[in-house]
Amino acid sequence: SMLEKTMVGPVAVFRTGRSMGDYVPYHVHTFLLGDVLIDTSCAWVRSELLMALEQESVAKIINTHHHEDHTGNNRAVQAKFGADIYAHPDALPFLENPQNLKLLPYQLMVWDYPEPSQGIPLKKQFQAGEYTLEVIHTPGHCPAHVCFYEPQQKWLFAGDTFCGRGFKYLRADEDYNLIVDSLEKLAELPVDIIFCSLMGAVPNGQEALKAKLDFMRKLRDQVLDLDRQGISPTEIRAQVLGDEEDMAQMTDGHYSKQNTVDSILGLLKKGMMAN
Repeated sequence: SMLEKTMVGPVAVFRTGRSMGDYVPYHVHTFLLGDVLIDTSCAWVRSELLMALEQESVAKIINTHHHEDHTGNNRAVQAKFGADIYAHPDALPFLENPQNLKLLPYQLMVWDYPEPSQGIPLKKQFQAGEYTLEVIHTPGHCPAHVCFYEPQQKWLFAGDTFCGRGFKYLRADEDYNLIVDSLEKLAELPVDIIFCSLMGAVPNGQEALKAKLDFMRKLRDQVLDLDRQGISPTEIRAQVLGDEEDMAQMTDGHYSKQNTVDSILGLLKKGMMAN
């Protein structure tokens, strides 16, 4: 597995992922601000992450959400440093019982189950040395997702809420309209750098958030417009987003373009929303 460290101002950025030969299917970024670690990546990179933190002190871990690629090394880092872990109250049961994540085969292969960890509920603000992080509830990717915003520095630690300006695929357990609502909240903030779990440090943050929001609103308008014309959801997907690609097949439909259309139209099975 791989880990690369870069510094963006005082923020250490760790780019991690499970290698399959020379190929890393998916990168996850973890951030260290002073002695506060923001997310802990996935279980596959445990030894790499612990080695990278060897020279650091970690007093606290804060999780943007409970997914396996963000909490995979909570317990190992906690054990090594005696660090307290903080997360949204609704994320805590998943930290304690990772089996509740009910991972699919592709998730096991790319990320695997975290070890159980004990967390403390986040409040409205979180102190990271001299920096004050505002805790912003941003449901959509999952109900218990939060972002961390530092208003002096204009940093946004966005977890999985940004992930690029475009939009094609939705997870079966995500909610498109809630993601739009959360982006509306974030796009009002003066953001210089987005620290994105997928992409790392993204400059011109507010402009990037607005671009994504604009893209998602236009996509939603297109889908709703075609729906009003009586066009079927699969035909709408073909027209607006094109054919399904490898992603849908590899994830057994968990990530797909059809999910995007179905979520916009309110058709995704609400039973899938538990995770």
